[in-house]
Amino acid sequence: MPAMEGTPYVFLDESGDFDFGEQGSTYFVLAAVTMRRPVEIDSALSDYRYARLDAGWDTEYFHCAKDGAVVRRRVFEIIGAHLKQMEIDFLVVEKKRTEAVLRPAVLFYPTMVGRLLEEVIRRTTTPHGQRMVIVTDRIPVRRTRRAVERGIRDVLPSVEWAEPKYDIHHHESRSHFGLQVADYCCWAIQRKWSRRDGRYFALIEPALRCTIRDEDSAMAWPGLSLNGVSL
Repeated sequence: MPAMEGTPYVFLDESGDFDFGEQGSTYFVLAAVTMRRPVEIDSALSDYRYARLDAGWDTEYFHCAKDGAVVRRRVFEIIGAHLKQMEIDFLVVEKKRTEAVLRPAVLFYPTMVGRLLEEVIRRTTTPHGQRMVIVTDRIPVRRTRRAVERGIRDVLPSVEWAEPKYDIHHHESRSHFGLQVADYCCWAIQRKWSRRDGRYFALIEPALRCTIRDEDSAMAWPGLSLNGVSL
């Protein structure tokens, strides 16, 4: 990613569920999208949202799984036009390989977030005197939300990284276009692994760095580094 000034913002979203039984998703995906202020894609997505509203469509925010094909295609076009202003890191877990002790959501989710952010934090530089801002989608497990949030905070301070410090917030995805971009990236990655459909994945591929659990499934892309993570 080209050197840029401005506070780095890391937006995280997940795809998949916390059900490790037969009815649960095969894969759990976390995507981290790093951008720096000014976040240029915000303006383009805002303009498109207003265009939808002008045309009579009740578009509150973008959500890839719920958006129709026309909207999905346009949002991916906008993301593709701004790839030079972002880095996308992701982690894929084939859930059946996860040890039983780690399967409770209160442990699983913070551990996965910590492993992914360790890579992002270690690589991301921050202008002197500024803080990194990490924004996750609202924690999906309501009954254990506070415990999960504490778990994430417990993991991150152990990461070895130089000064700057960070703030971490848990917001609804509709509150940040960055979270909506992360949602779209998660959807594309999940679709590639669960359905072997890489069409949308290819659109975000130029900005990707890979963090994946299963070495036998690891994939590298020309010009990009593969960050292997053993969980």
